[in-house]
Amino acid sequence: MATVPRLTFADGGVSVLPWFRQMRDDQPVWYDQGTGSWNVFRYADIAQILTDPATFSSDPGRTMPPELVEEAEGSLVAVDPPRHGRLRALISTAFTPRLVEQLAPRVRSIAERLLDRTFVDRGPEGEFDAIGDVAYLLPVYVIGELLGLPETDREYLVRTADEFYAISADDPFDGTYMASMQSTLDGLGTYMLDQAERRRARPGDDLMSALAHAEIDGEQLNDREIRNFAVLLLTAGHITTTALLGNTLLALGERRDVMLRWRHGQVDTADVLEEVLRHRTPFTEVYRFTTTEVTIGNQVVPGDQLLRLWIASGNRDERQFADPDTFVLGRDSRHLGFGLGIHYCLGASLARMESSVVLEVLAERTTTLAPAVQGLSYYDAPGIFCLRSLPVSYRRS
Repeated sequence: MATVPRLTFADGGVSVLPWFRQMRDDQPVWYDQGTGSWNVFRYADIAQILTDPATFSSDPGRTMPPELVEEAEGSLVAVDPPRHGRLRALISTAFTPRLVEQLAPRVRSIAERLLDRTFVDRGPEGEFDAIGDVAYLLPVYVIGELLGLPETDREYLVRTADEFYAISADDPFDGTYMASMQSTLDGLGTYMLDQAERRRARPGDDLMSALAHAEIDGEQLNDREIRNFAVLLLTAGHITTTALLGNTLLALGERRDVMLRWRHGQVDTADVLEEVLRHRTPFTEVYRFTTTEVTIGNQVVPGDQLLRLWIASGNRDERQFADPDTFVLGRDSRHLGFGLGIHYCLGASLARMESSVVLEVLAERTTTLAPAVQGLSYYDAPGIFCLRSLPVSYRRS
């Protein structure tokens, strides 16, 4: 086996993506003694695991201390059937496709405001940071408004998001890293729990109030479940949109022909986003636990084992995608960017909508866009393929 690189995307995937390819060929299911986890690299194996929740559990209670399990109560990503189906159904009565669709004009307004603020001191042409000026802030503002959080708390939400992903680490199970993450989550959880209790007592016209009063057959979400969904929406929903927007602009910058055709309406933005989700997957890995001894590929894995599923590797698997390292519009194979099965990302439509709206506004507000394609800075945190900054030269009409 080749030397294991640092398992983050801090260098834009230069080190880890070729290693993934070798692992898919030579050791598609590999036990990492350092982390005590089985790493899975091929698309078919990952798809098998994601669509079989009976054999592959999402419940971290198999390895986490009881006090942390209690804190994770009701988190959609950490619960199995039948509770998962009930919980998702309750959340879905409030967090609906119609709600996301109705939010689009507000997303446009926020995007326009951020760009106005960005361009005000720069004149008809110049350079801005697509991440720091727009892509990082917009989803925090949108999610804050969606949940009905006070506008005065936006700075706190941005600061919390900064803390959550600013930690450099390649081992998500490292004690220091986990303690730092938990400290940030504790503060955010306390804040969201207070907001949930307020909506329970005095509901408003917002998602958190709708969650507090959602009901199916007399069952409601408890405050801890509402808190955990709100935390998940902010932490995962925020960085997904930031990464998707930044990675899309980078992809367009690398392919000037596609950029020009997109600007002239000859390329569907949805097609661009789908290939970006495959080619530069925002969330690079997810975790499962074996409930029994099982064969994955040709490897027998015992029960109660931690699996580290490399989504970013599955999306580059040449067994599933022809010429997988090349950005190709219009692929008809299903990517893993938002998962598969019962845990398919509930916020996928929100991330797609936010990204589409921002790209539309950028196209309207500029006559040229030239994202930098070299010397870029990426997050060095486990699990995300996301730019820290993306300089973009522009010209306005």
